[in-house]
Amino acid sequence: MILAAVMLLTAFAHNLNAQSVSVRAFADSNFVEFGNPVKYSVSASVKGGQKVEFPILKGEIVPGLEVIGGPLIDTVFHPNLTMDVNCNYSITSFKDSTFTIPEMPVLVDGQMFRTDSISLTFTLLQNIDSTFYAPIDTTKALKIFDIAEVKNTPFTFEEFWHRFGHLIIIVLISMLVAAAITYFIIRKIKNKPILPISKPKEPAHLTAYRLLDKLKTSKLWQQGRVKEFYSVLTEILKNYITDRYNHSVIENTSDETLEELKHFMSPSDENYQNLKTLLDTADFVKFAKFQPREDENDLALSIAYKFVDDTKIQIVETNIQEEKNV
Repeated sequence: MILAAVMLLTAFAHNLNAQSVSVRAFADSNFVEFGNPVKYSVSASVKGGQKVEFPILKGEIVPGLEVIGGPLIDTVFHPNLTMDVNCNYSITSFKDSTFTIPEMPVLVDGQMFRTDSISLTFTLLQNIDSTFYAPIDTTKALKIFDIAEVKNTPFTFEEFWHRFGHLIIIVLISMLVAAAITYFIIRKIKNKPILPISKPKEPAHLTAYRLLDKLKTSKLWQQGRVKEFYSVLTEILKNYITDRYNHSVIENTSDETLEELKHFMSPSDENYQNLKTLLDTADFVKFAKFQPREDENDLALSIAYKFVDDTKIQIVETNIQEEKNV
């Protein structure tokens, strides 16, 4: 009784599985000009997750009907958890005949199903019913045009590049190689390094000294060019502060420069106070047409020299002094 129940349940399960599976075969056209390909498909509609195995078709399916491409598998999933699995082939024939493709076996989870057989007709184009094409209205006269004149089309850049682009690339590469070799030879003859070595940047205080000396010898304020004298003097000091502390104050006002300088020295420092006096005097000269005395101009220049002396990087100065001693 138990064995009979098991066999009954197994048969019932196979029956349910068979009810949820359908297989078919079809072609995208059943009437084709011979020599042209036609898509032949074997399809199975199954539940999601079921394993489907299709026949592998090669060569002639039936005499005169040949497989020329495939198989290509594609799957379409549906919202109801079913899917259509299609096995597609490309077939053709070079005979004017009608062929019957027999039933094809399809395995779904190991259970065999069979498709229906289908018929395909391959024939000459002249044998195809003319109603297959759109009819021509012969009641209307066709307008006949003269033969168009030959027109000269412009020679486009794309055509030019297609013809001569590779030559241009070769020439450019050759020129670059020649230039590189020439440069190498010239540097070698002059006993210079291949790549030029940049000179180290001049220390900030040396640059400031040189510019202050130049300003001093120019005697601007002695010539009545007081405003220009203070403009150049403040510019030298702002450039020195920028290079010395690596903090740009070139575009700053006098107040902004002093505020930034607080990051590097105390406002109570003598040099800070002297610089403030110099900048205030310069602002009065430049914006209020103030005319300082000659001794005040000399004092401003002295303040600038002293500011640079007291704030320069000492390690650089030490190295210079050692070189002088040597």
